Amino acid sequence: MVRPAAQFLVRLTLTVCALHGAIQSAQADHNPHEPTTVTISVRTIEASEPTKEAHDTDHAPALTLADGLTDIQERLVNLPFSNFQLLSSKKETITIKKKNSMHLPNGQTLWFRPMYLEHKKVGLWLSWKERDGSEILNTRVHFDSNDAVVTGTDCASDKGLILAIKAVPVEIQQ
Repeated sequence: MVRPAAQFLVRLTLTVCALHGAIQSAQADHNPHEPTTVTISVRTIEASEPTKEAHDTDHAPALTLADGLTDIQERLVNLPFSNFQLLSSKKETITIKKKNSMHLPNGQTLWFRPMYLEHKKVGLWLSWKERDGSEILNTRVHFDSNDAVVTGTDCASDKGLILAIKAVPVEIQQ
């Protein structure tokens, strides 16, 4: 017959062994050569001069594009505006799983948290909020290498606000 104290010790030993195995497994899964920080770049763009048809390139007015936006020109040309001005460009470098915020030039706030970094891919939670705290966007975005995600909202009847967001893992210096 096994005594209650002995049963407790057996269960405790099994629990400790299981926890030790889980910790070793987690440590083995983490590659010390993989990055643990990510640089978030956010360009705030004002779109103006509405066009009648966003996809009618034969009759669309000439595109006016600010310096620093040529890398996303193919995406901007499909929007119902013909003038794109860069309002701000900001960068933040943060550790995975840490929440951070960035204030946009119009008083809005962008909250973000890198959820994972994997083979030059980044999973990022984003929350874009108005000055009063109301939510514009709350989503998870999965970035490939050095690609920018473009999102936006109307900010007046004839203008829009666009964010071009990029998340890039910071390589470990050796």
